[in-house]
Amino acid sequence: MRKKIAPLIAFFSILITLSSCSEYQKLTRKKSDATPDEKKEAAYRYYDKEDYLKAVTLFEDVMSYYTLTSEGEKMYFTYSMANYKMGDYYLAGYYFKRFIRKYPSSKHAEEAMFLSALCSVKNSPEFSLDQTETYNALDQLQIFVDQYPNSNRIDSCNTIMDDLRAKLEKKQFEYAQMYYRTEGYKSAVVALEETLEKYPESVYKEEIYYLLVMSNYKLAINSVINKKTERLNNTLKSYRTFVAAFPESSKLRELESVKKDTENALAAMKEETVGN
Repeated sequence: MRKKIAPLIAFFSILITLSSCSEYQKLTRKKSDATPDEKKEAAYRYYDKEDYLKAVTLFEDVMSYYTLTSEGEKMYFTYSMANYKMGDYYLAGYYFKRFIRKYPSSKHAEEAMFLSALCSVKNSPEFSLDQTETYNALDQLQIFVDQYPNSNRIDSCNTIMDDLRAKLEKKQFEYAQMYYRTEGYKSAVVALEETLEKYPESVYKEEIYYLLVMSNYKLAINSVINKKTERLNNTLKSYRTFVAAFPESSKLRELESVKKDTENALAAMKEETVGN
């Protein structure tokens, strides 16, 4: 019995699909005699079935007929949502912004602004790439928080913003670390200090302080004589900062060795100066 039923189900599924395709083709052909209302209703049906591409195509065909009507507001928001649900976040973000400008008093205005910001969040790339879209997302989320301080979406905004900031923090740290790895110690010191200035409570704080000691030390031992003393002293200063912040760190043994070498180098320079 089951073997007989399965082909019938498949057959009717194919019929339904063909019927749907036939309806869509009739609605979208150039000389279609379908009215705007028929296309509009079909667009909503396709949207409800999650066939967003067909919905978008039909909405685009008839939206201009409803611009100045109450239906136009609903249609434009649904059209924006269809683009969002298709994953076309650049287009969806653009249309959500236009929706807010066209219908600023709409009951959907808050949701449209939030989703517009979320589109930029979705477009934010991994930390190693250009972060323009991340900054844009942070700006849009902040605008939303300022405009709707009592929204039930505020907690979500704050969580998302924390995640975006963490991504920017990681990029800044990796940028500084890259200078150290490539032996650009002077640039590493500058970049590491910038990271601490931007993110004073960074999750990478211990590693940053460690790299500052090592960068200052390696910069010092490779310096010309007239800059060596200052840079060796900077190494000791960085070491003391590290010890004060992380007295139980597993890196202390290594850094104590660096400290001794630094002190020995300073003492040797002082004896040489006295001898001369």
